[in-house]
Amino acid sequence: MYGRDAGLSSRKATSFDVFGRRSRPIVSAPGAAGASGPLLPLPVGAGFDALVDPLSTPSDTTGALGDGFYVAAVNTQMAVYDRSGVQVVAPIQLDRLHANSVGLFVFDPKVIYDQYLDTFVLVYLVQKDSPRLSRIMTVAIPNATANDPSTWCAVSFKGDQVPGASALWADYPGVGFNETHVTITTNQFTFPTTTGRFRYSQVMTIDKVGLYDCNQPAPSPTVFAGTRTQDEKGHQAFTLRPAETVGSSPGPQLLTSFQPVKGRRDYLTIWRIRPTATGFVLKRASKRTGKVSFPPLGTQGGGDVNDPDTWWDAGDHRFINAFYDADLNQIFTAHAVLRNLQPDTLTGVYPEAAIRWYEIDPAGVLSNSVVARRGVVGAPEVDVGWPTVATDSSGTLFVTYNRASAPHGEFLSAWVATIPPGSTAETQLLVHAGLSTYDASQGPERWGDFTAINRDPFDGQNLATFNQYASSSTEWQQFISVVTDT
Repeated sequence: MYGRDAGLSSRKATSFDVFGRRSRPIVSAPGAAGASGPLLPLPVGAGFDALVDPLSTPSDTTGALGDGFYVAAVNTQMAVYDRSGVQVVAPIQLDRLHANSVGLFVFDPKVIYDQYLDTFVLVYLVQKDSPRLSRIMTVAIPNATANDPSTWCAVSFKGDQVPGASALWADYPGVGFNETHVTITTNQFTFPTTTGRFRYSQVMTIDKVGLYDCNQPAPSPTVFAGTRTQDEKGHQAFTLRPAETVGSSPGPQLLTSFQPVKGRRDYLTIWRIRPTATGFVLKRASKRTGKVSFPPLGTQGGGDVNDPDTWWDAGDHRFINAFYDADLNQIFTAHAVLRNLQPDTLTGVYPEAAIRWYEIDPAGVLSNSVVARRGVVGAPEVDVGWPTVATDSSGTLFVTYNRASAPHGEFLSAWVATIPPGSTAETQLLVHAGLSTYDASQGPERWGDFTAINRDPFDGQNLATFNQYASSSTEWQQFISVVTDT
């Protein structure tokens, strides 16, 4: 493996982020390429245990499926599996992927698969309080040689891309792409980590040529930040999510964000990065969603509905991903919300953590875009959270998420819901049941902060999901599965 430095010096990082995440990386040797098994699709509905790290919480589980391999990552490490689920690159600590992150605190990995150029992109972050340091790291992994790390291209970007501004550090990345560019978004915070304040969202759109091939000149991203990432109502967007794109005519890069406002004036914003004769421009248009209430903490099997020690964090108003089906001209996204689903038969009143998803139909004039569908995934006296979304080649929406319930004795488990085109009715499928009450720390349990899902390029009716379940009282287990609606 070889990497490129975008002019950043090597420094040690702190072990906390602004949300209080604590991570203790495992010390291990980098993985090596192994013998590849047969490159056949997994039986639909089957799956396999992937990465586990008993010293990190939350898992930040992520990954993607390409023609020949799965690339998976969790909080501190990544690995590669062939389509039979055989591990062909043993777990590599994220800090070993580029010279500028070796031995430093790394966090928040995200993985996508770019079917236009048959390449995986892994993004992770590096941060340190003193001396101040923030980096955005990318690793391009060609699908054809994903089992050979010597063919990977790692690139290091400064975490704060605004010239002359006060130093900020990048958090909670989103990664999307269209036919020509990869777009990375981050939330930008002031130093130090423990008391830092959010300032603005940063958007970097990067030409794939320099990003995927380290023999080419270093890429220079187009950056939008500060007032340029304010929505049309003047609010600073928080957690912009660039869309992962599928389809024969992908067009410009689309993004989404959500803005809670008092009462029923909550809204989401659709964003578009479009090339012009003078460079890229970022446009936006906001659309009302009606009142969206902040989700409660969830309960889990073996816990007490009145005991917060085993409650779990089901997420918040942030979108985790966005998915653009260019053939249908539909963009999808989802987040956790409060929804009092009925009937509550075992506990009296039980307000649930549920999932609200949206279909947005973008228009040429962005303000003419519409929220064409929205729906809820959940069940009475059950809590769900951390949703990511994608469609199959027939336009069926898939949502992968976590679910648990103290009243019904369900441990933290991995699930998928499917919603047919034009409908809001969902079918829920258990992907892997939890095995134990997860009680890794005092107080409410950290869980999430990501899941991942993408369309199988081998068969567009199949969706690969990257999720987790509680495998013991103190451990989560990443689980990779392929599901279908047929």
